[in-house]
Amino acid sequence: MATSLLPQPPKFRLNSLFVSKLNVSRGMLCANFDVTFTIENPNLVSWVHFNRLDGSILYKDNAILTYSLEPFLLGLKQQRTMSVKILTTGLQDVGQPIVKEGVLDEIKRQGEDGAVDLSMEMFAWATYKTGWSTRSVIMKPQCLDLRVGFLPKVGFGSWISGGPMTCSVPMPID
Repeated sequence: MATSLLPQPPKFRLNSLFVSKLNVSRGMLCANFDVTFTIENPNLVSWVHFNRLDGSILYKDNAILTYSLEPFLLGLKQQRTMSVKILTTGLQDVGQPIVKEGVLDEIKRQGEDGAVDLSMEMFAWATYKTGWSTRSVIMKPQCLDLRVGFLPKVGFGSWISGGPMTCSVPMPID
């Protein structure tokens, strides 16, 4: 096995995605989202300190919810599994710059038809630390094509393909 002194980007893996109490009425979205994912440091020579991690659940490039995580450290070859529970109350598609008009109606129609296509992306500001140096980077992991199946008239949905799914992580930006 070849080892490198250059740090490799962490591996992001989506484990599960559940939606409950989905309700779209009068141009407003209310729902509970429960997302579980794992971040793994594949490096043998550097620790990764996540200074800030902000995430979004998107519908057709429109963020329908956002979240932030507290800073944390991943040691050598260490991984961390996180569960994020988010309650959206009253997100509107009229007058909100991040959600285009009509998007929530599309989500409602797709949910009533049985499935909604979502995606998840994160922005991570991190610092690689070795015994002799540090390097700050920005990463943008993405989990695309997350089809969430819904039970008719119940407002409960789960990720159809199940997990885990390795999210793509483009090369970090210095």
